Amino acid sequence: MDEILPAPTAIERFNPPGVPELFMDLFSPSEKMRNKAAVIFIHGGGWSGGNRQQFLWHAHQLSLRGYFTCTIDYRLSQTARFPAAVEDCQSAVRWLRGHSDCFGIRPDRIGVFGSSAGGHLAACLGVCNGENHSGALSAQVNCVVDIHGVHHLPLLANSPHKTMYEMFIGGTWLEKPRVWEQASPALHVNKWSAPMFLTHDPDDNVVPYAQTTIMADALKKEDRPVQFHPTQGAGHGFIYDPKNPWTRKIWPVAVAWLDSFLVDLH
Repeated sequence: MDEILPAPTAIERFNPPGVPELFMDLFSPSEKMRNKAAVIFIHGGGWSGGNRQQFLWHAHQLSLRGYFTCTIDYRLSQTARFPAAVEDCQSAVRWLRGHSDCFGIRPDRIGVFGSSAGGHLAACLGVCNGENHSGALSAQVNCVVDIHGVHHLPLLANSPHKTMYEMFIGGTWLEKPRVWEQASPALHVNKWSAPMFLTHDPDDNVVPYAQTTIMADALKKEDRPVQFHPTQGAGHGFIYDPKNPWTRKIWPVAVAWLDSFLVDLH
């Protein structure tokens, strides 16, 4: 991607004091275009790499359509194990809900968009409320776009990439089976789970295709809205490049999905 990335409207810290600082890049729509919906973008990188700037183009594009958008940091697995990354993403949702009046958004119209590890975290936000001890704002989002995310970690215990999962969890499947299950959004789908747009390449050599078919099946079993698009030949991580042919195919369909659950409401 050789084009100049758009500059955010603002950069804000969103996590509570007492922990390492985490920031989000904010993009505000024009008053004329504002649709009162918001979307949070979560980068991938095996929970150990990547950065929030990977989704600047996407956040900017949605803001031009009237969305309030942000791309967020989360603690990486070298410094904090599960559930740290999930909790950081939940903090971002709560922060945005808590500032909904300031940004002109409705707290019940917040979506999330993630790829790979970010897809996993996005799916977690779609299935887990994450209420904290003070009974504060819900951390569950209202709509999810999940690009080849991880959804059932126990099935990956013997994967060629198992060290990545072990680092994220903080132990092997044999050492911490319950934690591996807790970190698997496909095992927590229920009748209140958010509508999800899913996509995955059947030949993905990083995250197995079955990870997303399992998630789609879990959502269908609970009669939750789900749209699943196989992306044969797209590979892994394509969505970051706006010029990628598969990005050009999937992006407008994903945006239409967000519109249908966050904007086009009666």
